[in-house]
Amino acid sequence: MHYRHLRVAELIREALSVILMDEVRDPDLQGFITISEVEVSPDLRRARVYYRVHGEEEDWKRAERGFQRARRYLRHLLGQHVYLRYLPDLSFHPDRRPEDLLALSSEGNDADEED
Repeated sequence: MHYRHLRVAELIREALSVILMDEVRDPDLQGFITISEVEVSPDLRRARVYYRVHGEEEDWKRAERGFQRARRYLRHLLGQHVYLRYLPDLSFHPDRRPEDLLALSSEGNDADEED
């Protein structure tokens, strides 16, 4: 059963990546935005979509506004790309893990320099 969640999550990630590149014309979702990960609930009814924006802080804010505004439309387009018994509700979340890791490593380097 666990493998099904992984397969569905990857299917959704790939489909949303194609949708963002080819079909979405929202100016807030233009630019270099990647879908980094999708987590699907055990009942496959909800999906948390993590995205990365390669740009400045203002680009992150624009992408967040764009995803919140286009959430239902993206779900509709997803339904045209994949066949699932239940099309999950999508929630979009920024994926800032690489920045968090860089911040932690720089804090660690600062602590090493102080010693």
